[in-house]
Amino acid sequence: MPIILHESEGLKIVKNDKNKFCVVTLHYTADPRKRTEEWKREAESGMTPAQWAKEYEIDYTALYGQKVFPELATNKARIVIHPPYPEFPDFQTCWGGFDYGGRSPASFHVYTICDGATYAIWELYEPCGNVADFAKKMQECPYWNRIKYIAADPSIWWKNQQAKQGALTSIYELFIENKIYKFLQGVTDEPAWIAQMRQHWTDPDDPTFKIFDCCPMMVKEFEEAVYASTSDKALMTQNLRENILDKNNHSLDDCKYYMNSKPRLAKERTKGIKPFIKKWLH
Repeated sequence: MPIILHESEGLKIVKNDKNKFCVVTLHYTADPRKRTEEWKREAESGMTPAQWAKEYEIDYTALYGQKVFPELATNKARIVIHPPYPEFPDFQTCWGGFDYGGRSPASFHVYTICDGATYAIWELYEPCGNVADFAKKMQECPYWNRIKYIAADPSIWWKNQQAKQGALTSIYELFIENKIYKFLQGVTDEPAWIAQMRQHWTDPDDPTFKIFDCCPMMVKEFEEAVYASTSDKALMTQNLRENILDKNNHSLDDCKYYMNSKPRLAKERTKGIKPFIKKWLH
């Protein structure tokens, strides 16, 4: 049973009798200057009720079940690109993101950056039950020779696969055997990636992350992504994090690995692309 060590307006200190951890809850009303309706109206400007409840009212459940990316409902027409697609020049740099799944879907997407915007332009989404077959389909991507690197699921480097000779090997090594040499380990920082996506979709008139409609599974997963819940027990021992419900999120994971790799275009390539893209946009 939690023991209350201190409680006053805006401040509460509780000790867990079992593990002896102390949890301090500091509400904005602990500051007398922030107890007015005027301050509250100004602070909550531009926030949804759920965001306000989480950030200021310390409601750990406020976002649970909430859409992570509501922009796909409110601004889909500008985010999802329909044909005719732009025909990128031959020197266009591309990158990949890869999330591994054996019996569940594996997700491989190709991305590029044009005129300040990032585009998801190609999709391979199916179980990778046979690495050789999946590798062949990756290499059949029309952008394959333009891909600089593929930010991949870190788990593919684990040596947990049975090799022909009896020793353990990794999915990464199996891909190497099938001439896939472009993998680098992806970064799994989900809150950082969510923050990046929000930044790209801040301006509804000019979203800077767009998805070709030939990537339907990515569109679907962005549309359906919701926040996961955190148990009261977990909250006693770790910080509250904005995490997506771990279900049907394979495209999101490969996007996360790619975006967290911080890809950049060389200046000379960017200059060569701008006129082409502006012509397509107008």
